[in-house]
Amino acid sequence: MRGRLAVIAVSLLLAAGGLWAGEPAGQNAPAGAPKADPAQPTSDAQFFAELGYKDVAMAADTARALAILISEGKETGADYTACQAYLTKRGVLPDGWLHKAAPDAPTAKGRLAILVCKALGVKGGLWMRLLGPLPRLALHECAYLEVMAAGCDYGHVTGGELVGVIDRTDRLRSTGTRDEVPELEGEPSGAGEVTK
Repeated sequence: MRGRLAVIAVSLLLAAGGLWAGEPAGQNAPAGAPKADPAQPTSDAQFFAELGYKDVAMAADTARALAILISEGKETGADYTACQAYLTKRGVLPDGWLHKAAPDAPTAKGRLAILVCKALGVKGGLWMRLLGPLPRLALHECAYLEVMAAGCDYGHVTGGELVGVIDRTDRLRSTGTRDEVPELEGEPSGAGEVTK
């Protein structure tokens, strides 16, 4: 995901082009070039860049972000129903919330946690195994894995939070560990720890 985020950042800088020089947007576009639909981001990079600034992540945003995560960068399409179908086929989307949710319905943290647990294949602790992936229990599991911050399961997810959750989930899937910062070479193990 770090490589993908670097590609996203570079592509955004290149797409901004003349914006750094103070030129109006689209000034460098060739004559007769088709205009991008502002309602629909065309690339994954543009999607995540715009998602980071949203006050509330919607069901369509959540479905597309999870489809990008599960597909590991392969194009799945930006259509809400196509993302739903892909997630259902991969076993991430249980019957329920996203099938009934309108594309502009806000995403709750507990519902996102359920989808993240399904994407990671997290079985959970005793209560989650007995009762199934309830929003509160799934959020506790995601907080334990340090993928999501603990809190109320009914609160809405912001776009920036969703981007962060997808990034941490991708890192956890690729490395299999929760560690964010690897130990530096040449630094002794336990450096900086206080011993009694």
